[in-house]
Amino acid sequence: MHTPSTMFAMGSVGHLALNLGLVALLATMIAFRRQLPALRRSRSFMAGTAALVLGLEVLSYVLKLGDPATPAFELLPFQLCSSLKFAITLLILFERYDAVRYLSVLAIGCGLISFANLNLHGETLRDFTFWHYAIGHYYLFAAPLFLFLCGEHRVELRTHLRMKAGLGLWSFFIFVVNWALDTNYMYTGPHNDTVVPFLPASMMQWPFNYVSYVLIALVLLNVTYGILRVAQRAPAPAPSETSNAPVAHAGVAVG
Repeated sequence: MHTPSTMFAMGSVGHLALNLGLVALLATMIAFRRQLPALRRSRSFMAGTAALVLGLEVLSYVLKLGDPATPAFELLPFQLCSSLKFAITLLILFERYDAVRYLSVLAIGCGLISFANLNLHGETLRDFTFWHYAIGHYYLFAAPLFLFLCGEHRVELRTHLRMKAGLGLWSFFIFVVNWALDTNYMYTGPHNDTVVPFLPASMMQWPFNYVSYVLIALVLLNVTYGILRVAQRAPAPAPSETSNAPVAHAGVAVG
């Protein structure tokens, strides 16, 4: 019988390393932001990274099909992070970068909370599940920020409100589905076993787990939106002489 590893348990050194990796990824993009537009113009880079994440996501569902221990409801991509990975990678593959802005704040927030409240189950570096989780959630966090730093789109209040309204409607629909079918999509089902360390256990029990989900989402998304709006007002650095970067929208901190 396989003994779950504590390598990436909550509060472990591995957990800290994953979060430091997230910070390092953001710091690297900011430090080299004048070179980012060149990567943005590279179709092989944009399509290649999106295809890698999409391929890992599809493979994860193929593997679930062959695992009798996987609950039937996990065979559909209705968990929020999975849905976002499919949506963002497909939008990038079809070069609909303009539409990614409607998911940006949500994806960044989901990527961030996925590492703050790690949802691994004893996997190690030798397990596909670990790499699927780490790469996919890093991508959710980094891809929208990459486009933001490239000046691909601005963060606007109207877009943010539409995103929150859409998430509200979708999450309530999922809550009803969970209630009717006893599933646990988006961790708001009647038999949810996912815990959040900074919340009382009772707040993660149905139906209060839905209330907790909504409140955490509102705080996280509004804070993320606020930080991006502040960053957006920073003066843009002078374009690199070698980057041949396009002129970005006014006020967006890009290269």
